[in-house]
Amino acid sequence: MRGAAFLSFFEGIEELRDRATADAVKKALRPELRERLGGLTRVGWYPLADYCELHDALDRVVNGGPEFAAQLGRVTTDRDTRGLIRYVLAFASPEMLLRYASKVFFTYVRGPSIRVEPVGPQHYRLHWIDFHGATFALHAEWQGGGELLLERCGGKEAHVTLQPGSDVSCPTFDVRWK
Repeated sequence: MRGAAFLSFFEGIEELRDRATADAVKKALRPELRERLGGLTRVGWYPLADYCELHDALDRVVNGGPEFAAQLGRVTTDRDTRGLIRYVLAFASPEMLLRYASKVFFTYVRGPSIRVEPVGPQHYRLHWIDFHGATFALHAEWQGGGELLLERCGGKEAHVTLQPGSDVSCPTFDVRWK
């Protein structure tokens, strides 16, 4: 997992709550992980398990469930797409974003793959394959971020929904917008 995601995670908590909450989440982590966080860089690569542990600690401190994780995804994606990227997204379309979903995704994560399936007008399915180590909290975060990206590309009322019965390591998401 790219270091930028780790750093944005805590910045997002501060934005949604406050610095004390972000500090409480850090304190709820294993000491080894807390120590490693001090040496992170935005461009470095770090274990997905460590990132998932951030979500476990967040839920213990905030008890916000998937709703808070989705809010966090929107806030962190907003932070990560400021400047030039936001400008470029304004010229894209939701269809273009989905066509390049794996390239966008793999700037943050290594390992799994994504298959994009067009279902109908403004309706796609994303099949994530071999996403070992992922958690439903992580998926909820990325649902919120995905909805924001679709909106930045001109999609209205974007919804990214985990299909019922999806396996955590091979989830399928319905993606729709107007």
